[in-house]
Amino acid sequence: MVISLISCEAPKEIGLPPEVMAEVKFTDTLTVRTSTVLLDSVRTSSTQRMLLGAYRDPVFGKVTAQPYMEFTSTLNLNLNSDGTTNTNVYAFDSLTISMSYNYYYGDTLKPFDLAVHRMKDTLLTGKMYYNNNTMPYEAVPLANHRFYLAPRTTSLVTVKLPNTFGQEIFALNGKPEASTIAKFTQTIKGLTFVPAATNGSVIGFSPLSSGITLNLFYHNTADTIALVKTFFINKRFNHVEADRQGTALSKLQPLKPLPASETGGMNYLQDALGVVTKLEIPYLQELFKLRGIAINRAELFITPTWPEGANSIYTLPLGLALGETDASNRLLRTKGETELLVPIDATTFQSYILPQVVPYATKTRNYNFVLTTYLQALAVGFKKNPGLLLMPISGAREIQSYSSSGQPVGSYYPLMNNQVNRLTITPNKENIKLMLFYTTAQ
Repeated sequence: MVISLISCEAPKEIGLPPEVMAEVKFTDTLTVRTSTVLLDSVRTSSTQRMLLGAYRDPVFGKVTAQPYMEFTSTLNLNLNSDGTTNTNVYAFDSLTISMSYNYYYGDTLKPFDLAVHRMKDTLLTGKMYYNNNTMPYEAVPLANHRFYLAPRTTSLVTVKLPNTFGQEIFALNGKPEASTIAKFTQTIKGLTFVPAATNGSVIGFSPLSSGITLNLFYHNTADTIALVKTFFINKRFNHVEADRQGTALSKLQPLKPLPASETGGMNYLQDALGVVTKLEIPYLQELFKLRGIAINRAELFITPTWPEGANSIYTLPLGLALGETDASNRLLRTKGETELLVPIDATTFQSYILPQVVPYATKTRNYNFVLTTYLQALAVGFKKNPGLLLMPISGAREIQSYSSSGQPVGSYYPLMNNQVNRLTITPNKENIKLMLFYTTAQ
């Protein structure tokens, strides 16, 4: 390919020695090669959002999300908060699960059906769980529940569980089997929510007390005052799968890139399903051969093709990020298992603390990355150029760090596991454009 080098500015100060003549040049014709990649897995252990539901996406196929979780605590109702004991006699009343969803995706007008099942085993401590993992659970559900999503009025859903299960938990009061969190979990095991195949949406709720609780209601036999013992989630993960049969993504296999010519003329992204778009800039090395080249500014513009507008039930991801990859198309990680995401520009070559998360700009209808520092790292040989993975990013928990000036800088937590938002891109020079300003010594 011929690289177009167009002078657009007069020489100016760019950090080179004064005696070096330099000219600022510009190009927006560098080829960006794209393909759709399915990651081999997405980590969902300790996810910041539990996903539940099912819907049929006209582009991405049938999507199903099923959460697995453990409610843990000790149970000794006769032990007061100050460590003293009481002689009260308590009686069981009921057991419920309450959840408040803070995320929904799909058709919210259809009824939402779920079944609560008891797991046959506990989650392993220290084991990493992924979106393709499952756990065995009892075939007969503890409870079935139907409700209608009402995000504008209330997001609280309460499911009553069988008295037999509640009495089983209540009977552990003061027993050795409930004396520690580990023993209680081993006795009760965990729960999973199974969505009905006829659902039209996926919802999400926080694993914290504000999102979901298991509630044991009881009373002192000496009075009628209602009391409650609340159990919270500890270990958890999401199982998320897609049936892509009959779609443009039916050929998609883990870590095997598919060009747009094999996927209906588009590239694709989808959050917890691990569908990402690989970006490669094959002719960068030719540009870097120019004498005394220095990258002044590099911007990458990504314009999604569908859906557009706030009225679509399949809304765009809140933000996108770029992850580093290798020839195997896996998402690279540090030794500490942190994803190697392209950082906020003007940080060091090795900074992964502040990933560059780009929100969708409604005015320009695109996502705009600044890649100046990243391309400088490529130009000097600090990094290789196998490509980047364009992917949605979690908008749940934020990490806090500080810039060199001491000002707090917020950044999204680099996990792609708690949404099912997606987008498509028609890969042409208008929708995927790299604009590069650079100087060369004369």
